[in-house]
Amino acid sequence: MSQPETTVPKTTVPKTTVYVCTVCRAKDDPEARPGKALLEAFDARLSAEDRAIVAAEPVECLGVCSRPCTVAMAARGKWTYVLGDFDTAADVDDLIESARRYTASETGLVPKKDRPEAMRKGVISRTPPAPRG
Repeated sequence: MSQPETTVPKTTVPKTTVYVCTVCRAKDDPEARPGKALLEAFDARLSAEDRAIVAAEPVECLGVCSRPCTVAMAARGKWTYVLGDFDTAADVDDLIESARRYTASETGLVPKKDRPEAMRKGVISRTPPAPRG
C-alpha cells in the first residue's frame, strides 16, 4: 500500500514575530498605554495571508520608554529590529508593511530606501542573529 504524497515547500519563510510593548506611557498622557491600542489595531488589520507569516505578541517592556510606542521585529536566523515612535492610528499600516518586508528579506535587513516611512524614521537598533550552534 502506498503512502500519500506529502508536499514540502522548497523554501520556507520563517515566521516573524512583532513584539509590541504594552506598558509604554504616552508622552502627553502618563495614564494612557498606546502600545495596547497599537497591538489591537495591528492584530485587527492583519489579513489571513499575513497571519501565515506574521504574529503579534505583547511584551511588558522593551526598555525604550522614551520612544513609545516601541516594537521589536524578530525571526529565527535574522537580524532583529527595535523600532519606536509608532502612532497607533497613523502607523499601523506601515508597521504591517514593515513586517512583510522584514519577512521577505532572507537576513531580516531591509534597505533604508525600501522601508515604509514609520520604519525608516523609527529604527532604534538592529541586533545580529544569535550564533548558530
